Amino acid sequence: MKHVVVAMSGGVDSSVAGYLLLKKGMSVDGVFFILFDDPPAMNFAKEVAKFLGIKLHIEDLRKDFREKVIEPFFNGYRKGITPNPCILCNKYIKFPALKCLADKLNVKWFATGHYARIVRHAGQVILLKGIDKNKDQSYFLYAIEKGLLQQLVFPLGDYIKDEVKKIADEVGIQAKTLEESVEVCFLREKRYYELIKGASHGPIIEKSTGKIVGQHRGIHLFTIGQRKRIGISLGYPAYVVHIDPTINAVYVASREEACWKEIFVEDINWLYDPEGESFECDIKLRYAMNPEKAVVSIINNKAKAVFYKPQFAPAPGQSAVFYRDDVVLGGGIIMEKERYSEVPRSPQSQQ
Repeated sequence: MKHVVVAMSGGVDSSVAGYLLLKKGMSVDGVFFILFDDPPAMNFAKEVAKFLGIKLHIEDLRKDFREKVIEPFFNGYRKGITPNPCILCNKYIKFPALKCLADKLNVKWFATGHYARIVRHAGQVILLKGIDKNKDQSYFLYAIEKGLLQQLVFPLGDYIKDEVKKIADEVGIQAKTLEESVEVCFLREKRYYELIKGASHGPIIEKSTGKIVGQHRGIHLFTIGQRKRIGISLGYPAYVVHIDPTINAVYVASREEACWKEIFVEDINWLYDPEGESFECDIKLRYAMNPEKAVVSIINNKAKAVFYKPQFAPAPGQSAVFYRDDVVLGGGIIMEKERYSEVPRSPQSQQ
């Protein structure tokens, strides 16, 4: 491994990743991806590349990013699901673009500043969690093409975040140091629902009775498991448990009814071949959660997962990622479950 292309966002993580590769004696090219208009960190990436003494390539990916990430993101909310744009970006934009540039430069290896690890053993290439349990980003990487693991490098996988910050300080890397955020990069300071126009009002329905208990201003304002900003009072804590775009309705129920023991998953991408059609593993239903044990049964390229204990609010559109210890087996998109076949299709009026 002598020459590496590293994705540089202008942030501390990717900047230190580039530095660590140089420290190992490798030749490094950096690349900054323009994903939307006026990216705020491009100048930071240029300054870091200059500081490290490496060439920085600028790749304009705005067209593909809009078609494959931004538009599906907003369309997902309009359909009543909860999309994950970071996973879409890694799958369709960043990693394919990294490989494309590496091929163009006749470079075998490419790297990012993700907190994850790659292990090469006995002819297999395996994706593992990063050692920093609080920063591990393997959840966002399950959907990338398996073949890309052959060329991938994650320099930060064996570091914790505090160590990376310390390296940046000691070296004098002046990277972008913003607080960690759960907001979506292309939204800037806005909320996603502020950018969705023309949504129609509809009923909020109590699932257990089928009665209309309120009105909403658009299904895009809701996600499964939501409790705040529903705008109703039922005498008990009410959670969103189902969103039906066909009748523009939001269903609410108790927290107990928002917990599922069984989920279905589609569009599965396997990074590590499963052992048979049924197996036990750990599953994460969202990035910021501890993995939970379940039995997974594979049906074509879909799967049914049965947890040992009910899980709160698996949201259709989000990803379920399968693990065995630190190994990322793969994952897919959580489907709407057939359990709602009993939900009234035509809402009853409040009596």
